[in-house]
Amino acid sequence: MVDLDGDGRMDVLSGSLQPGDVYLFAGQEGGAFAAGRTLVDAHGERIRVGRGSLPFAADWEGDGDLDLLIGNMKGELFLARNGSQGKALAFEAARPLDVGGVAFNLGTTNAAPCVADWDQDGRADLLLGSADGRVLFLRDGAKAGAPELATPVELVPSTSGQFHTAPAMRTKLAVVDWNADGKLDLLLGDYAPESGTAPELDPAQKKELAQAMAESLELGTRLGDLERPAFARWLSEHHVPADQGQLRHEDFLVEWKARPDVRPLQQRLDELMTIQRRLNPPLYEHGRVWLFLRR
Repeated sequence: MVDLDGDGRMDVLSGSLQPGDVYLFAGQEGGAFAAGRTLVDAHGERIRVGRGSLPFAADWEGDGDLDLLIGNMKGELFLARNGSQGKALAFEAARPLDVGGVAFNLGTTNAAPCVADWDQDGRADLLLGSADGRVLFLRDGAKAGAPELATPVELVPSTSGQFHTAPAMRTKLAVVDWNADGKLDLLLGDYAPESGTAPELDPAQKKELAQAMAESLELGTRLGDLERPAFARWLSEHHVPADQGQLRHEDFLVEWKARPDVRPLQQRLDELMTIQRRLNPPLYEHGRVWLFLRR
């Protein structure tokens, strides 16, 4: 929730699984929200950092406008600078965020950024949720201008599968003084799926499941062997620079999966996955909210 367009009303800023666009649901009178619109940069190109985008808006450079920090499913972080120096939205193309002169990578998937003055020294720090349940703190050591981020410090450790006693996976966080004691606390949301009771399979069903799993593996390998050279050709045909290749992968997949030679293979793979969902233990998908009070 952020007033991204500067009209005095709170908006909803959202990423997406695929193709990874960033959406703005503008706040309206009476608490309603407009239909989502895809955010673009100053050249009209979609702001896209790859599959599973996770955006956070903050005045990253301290120049009076809201920039976008965006994580993705690969554990990468990107910065889309806002050049308006005011309420307007004039984003540059998203570029990898450097930490110590190196493009940052979380080391696991689902980098979920949150900007807050965690050490309360007047500078905005970076906090990150992750796929394995950790929360990392990257202190901003700069005195003015753009942040200078320190080496990550672990605020919340990895859960190691302890889903019921600690945050599970894909942690998303908010920083707030929850108990009004003057200290900033952490609110974490997580993804905590659980398997239900396995169905009792007769011999025919066990055979059907084994065949579906084997065929899925074979078909997935075949599709991968077809996709890799096709993607290389697509990048060349569309004149996409090498460092932008993965950011355009979802665009390629939309076209590729519609090809006459690929569509029936993909449909068969979907059928096999349906069989496996029917014969494997059911998956119950849910999450929890965790509160960490500052000492």
